[in-house]
Amino acid sequence: MQGLMDNVARRLIIIIVATGAVSVVTGVMIGRYAIPDKGASPDTASVAPAPTSEAKPTTATPTLIPTPGPTSAPSEVVDGQSQVPGLPMRVNEFKIPVGYPHNEPGAVSACANYVAAYSDASNREPARIREVFKSITTEDSVAERVSQRLVEANNGTAKNFGVSSVNSPNFVLQYRVLGYKVVESKSDEAKIYIWLNANAGVTDGTPETKPRDFWGTDLCTVQWRGSDWKLFDANDGPDGPDPAEQRSEEFRRFLLIGAGA
Repeated sequence: MQGLMDNVARRLIIIIVATGAVSVVTGVMIGRYAIPDKGASPDTASVAPAPTSEAKPTTATPTLIPTPGPTSAPSEVVDGQSQVPGLPMRVNEFKIPVGYPHNEPGAVSACANYVAAYSDASNREPARIREVFKSITTEDSVAERVSQRLVEANNGTAKNFGVSSVNSPNFVLQYRVLGYKVVESKSDEAKIYIWLNANAGVTDGTPETKPRDFWGTDLCTVQWRGSDWKLFDANDGPDGPDPAEQRSEEFRRFLLIGAGA
């Protein structure tokens, strides 16, 4: 089990892992993949829980924002902007938080919410995914590139777990954003590691395919375009860490706003 957990997260771009002549590609996110536990095979990682039909509606769209630093004090409300660091001002037609402040907390918050959005099961539907990405990316070419990665990854995941779709009723694919680490921050571009937890597997499957938890990171790049932070790229980050590892302390935690009761 320890060997499995040590090898939990893998690439965001689709990777082929061969066991003899058998391909075990299983894309769970944009190239990040999970494969059933066949001996020491690794599994996956990444973001916020997919909604279920039993979920109760909330009064507001849950929004991820950076936790204020220990020395930071709330700023005054200026020009209608919230004093909460990184808080977006609205949601778009896909219920994705948008309208971020032009600062580092805004970039961090944008990455967290965009990663959570492209990990939501309802947003991974082939008929919907490109339009979802168009609503948050810098240009249509970025939306096309990233959405195609995700479609291919989803198809690989479904095939490897023996289900018709990642949205099959007996397939679990749930995500949570846990924390973040700023890699690079400029006035008009930021690169952020988003630390993620995933639970993936077949509820009525074999012991090898039963749902399990794993951890990994996504590297999110956003650019300031006109009046908002837009997704420019989503790629692989470092593997793990498991929350029990000391290096997990490198990641700062998020606040969840508007989650409801």
